[in-house]
Amino acid sequence: MNSDLIEENRKEGIDIHPLGKGKRILVFLADFFIHFVLTFILFNIAVAPIGKAITHFSDKNQDHITYTGEMYEHYYKSKVLLSDGSFEQYDVTAGLEYSYRCFLSYYVLDTEESINPNYPQYGHKTDNEMVYHFYNDIRNNKDTYFDLFTLYNQTDNYFDGDSGTKTFTLKAAYKLELYSYFDPKDEMGKTGQEYYDNILKNVYGPLMAEVMKDIETNDLSFEGEQHTFLQCKNTIKAIEQYYERLMTICAFIAHVISWIACFVVFPLVNKHRKTLAMVVMKIERVNFYSLNHCSRPQYILNAAYWLFASLMGIMFVPSILTPFNTLFTFRFLIYGTVFSSVLSLASMIFLLFNQYNRSLIDFLSNNLYLSETEMNELYRAKGYNI
Repeated sequence: MNSDLIEENRKEGIDIHPLGKGKRILVFLADFFIHFVLTFILFNIAVAPIGKAITHFSDKNQDHITYTGEMYEHYYKSKVLLSDGSFEQYDVTAGLEYSYRCFLSYYVLDTEESINPNYPQYGHKTDNEMVYHFYNDIRNNKDTYFDLFTLYNQTDNYFDGDSGTKTFTLKAAYKLELYSYFDPKDEMGKTGQEYYDNILKNVYGPLMAEVMKDIETNDLSFEGEQHTFLQCKNTIKAIEQYYERLMTICAFIAHVISWIACFVVFPLVNKHRKTLAMVVMKIERVNFYSLNHCSRPQYILNAAYWLFASLMGIMFVPSILTPFNTLFTFRFLIYGTVFSSVLSLASMIFLLFNQYNRSLIDFLSNNLYLSETEMNELYRAKGYNI
């Protein structure tokens, strides 16, 4: 600090105490929170609705619903997955679980008729062996089916394969233990549950993964459907990319408008260059060397800093309009949040080790934060009537 001023203050018995570290951090957090709330409100009540209207979001959203439904229909209409109508077609996890039970019933039960009236699809029906159906009836490639089944059966060797017919049967010992699962009058034991889990994990799961990978590569279609599986998927992907761009651009627009209001207009209109948080908390910002309030040109560096430091919460701005998990796929919003967090963390670490409790931006802009009480004492020492 300027030695002449310090000496003058000593002569008058005045000690100037910088704002404490904790309170300096609170000022930062208060400014950030005010900016974030304003950004959040602007985004949801103005910027995003206008962006949606300009880009015809409603039409694109309806296309997304239509193509998504059509894409999943390919699984069920092609009988790659089975459904009993108790779950939505969009729920592929439920479809895979139900299809596995049907798949296992094909190998456990000897007749087409189910022994459980609640699940009539169970039984030794050809539709229940959906992996064979896919490679035999859709891809016309029994050899791939047989090779893949043989490969994944090696882990536990529960099945016997016939290289002539390219088919498999479940060994009798395992079949007996698993039969009780499909009998409503019986209850499967611990050993049967182990077999059930192992076949799901080591045979059915990997085989269905191969089926899905094949569809992703070679497409899937059936007569009567307007678009193929990959056509639907690519259209859905394009719409989702549009939505990501829309939310990202709208979030940044709301951020900039809020930044202008909080850190440009308000401080520059205020004669002491205070932010709203500083006004509420009665905090003063002065030049480190002259102990005078900083001028408008001197404040510009602080405003520029806040353009980036206030990005810390930007990835959460679209949280009302977007599922929470989806927010973590918006790359540029994540980049903004990460960059801002690193910048703010560096500034706070600098503050913790600075003897005058100045953050990195305070140091670079030659600022010092004081309480209003300290500022009044400084004014009295300079001869002003307070």
